[in-house]
Amino acid sequence: MEIQTLSKAKRLLLLYCSFFRITALVVGGGLAMLPVIEEIFVVKHKLMTREELLDMTALTQTVPGIIAINSAVYIGMKIAGVPGALAAAFGAVTPPFTVILIIASLFPHLDPKNRYLLGVFAGIRAAVTGMILVTGCRMFRRTVKSKLECAVVLVFFVLAIMKVSPALLILVAVPFGWCYVWWQTRRLARAEQANRESSKDSAESMQNGEDAK
Repeated sequence: MEIQTLSKAKRLLLLYCSFFRITALVVGGGLAMLPVIEEIFVVKHKLMTREELLDMTALTQTVPGIIAINSAVYIGMKIAGVPGALAAAFGAVTPPFTVILIIASLFPHLDPKNRYLLGVFAGIRAAVTGMILVTGCRMFRRTVKSKLECAVVLVFFVLAIMKVSPALLILVAVPFGWCYVWWQTRRLARAEQANRESSKDSAESMQNGEDAK
């Protein structure tokens, strides 16, 4: 179904139900949700491009707040404005809020040494790790496209292992990214100018050759 044919009310319902299902069924937080968000909003409904999803991922991890809620607000705002952001946010909040209330009421009565319970948590942790790893690999393939970008990823990876503050890494990455884009823009502009001058010289040479004949 084309999203353009839906009324605003149906768009809001789509946003609420989509994020309700995502947060109800996906375990592991915002990063683990990204493959499902991509499947629903990029592949199925074609409401976003993969590049926009990457930008959203970087933004939602940079600004304060929970990644799942930030993603819901971003996508909801893009599709249906402020009402869409609210509908998506409420959809994302409802399942975890309900589940955590149930867990909080039952947790004091659970045996923390129960081997079956510990096995459940071990399985969940392993599955979440795999989903986050898949998301990271997808982002790496789509983001890192040059040797310089690969070097930057390696440097920031080493700094992260050294337990440098994530806030400091982001603050350093912002001016570096701006300088990198500025340098690429200047380089492309010089290349285009050189091509125009080369084409102009070739045209003048051909014209001079014709005049000589």
